[in-house]
Amino acid sequence: MSAAEAAVLEVDSATKIFVDRTLRLALEVLDHRRPVAQLVAVAEAPVVSAIRTLVRADLAPGRTLGAAVLTRVDVVMVDAAAAEVCAAYDRSRRHFALAARITHTRAKGWRLSVLRLF
Repeated sequence: MSAAEAAVLEVDSATKIFVDRTLRLALEVLDHRRPVAQLVAVAEAPVVSAIRTLVRADLAPGRTLGAAVLTRVDVVMVDAAAAEVCAAYDRSRRHFALAARITHTRAKGWRLSVLRLF
C-alpha cells in the first residue's frame, strides 16, 4: 500500500466527531430524550424510519434498564466515502453493542446510512 492509499484510509478527527455525536444522538432518541426529527439532519431516511419504529414500539434493547451511555467507538474507513463503525454502550450494568455505516457525499457530507443495535 502506498503512502497516499494509507492517508485515504486514516480516520480524521472530523469523522470521529461526527460518529460520536451521531451515535449519542441516536441513543438519546431511542431513550425518548430527543425527538426523532433531530436525526433527519445526520441520518438517511431508512435509518430515521427504523429508529422511529423502534421508538414508537419502545423496542430499544434494554431500555427499561436506564439511559444508554456510549462507552467505546471504533471507526474503520472502507474508502474515502464510507466507514464502518462498531460501538459499545451500557445500560445500568449491562453491555450492548451497535454497528453502523456512514457515507460521505459532496452534497450532504457525512450521513448515518446503516444502524444495527444488539
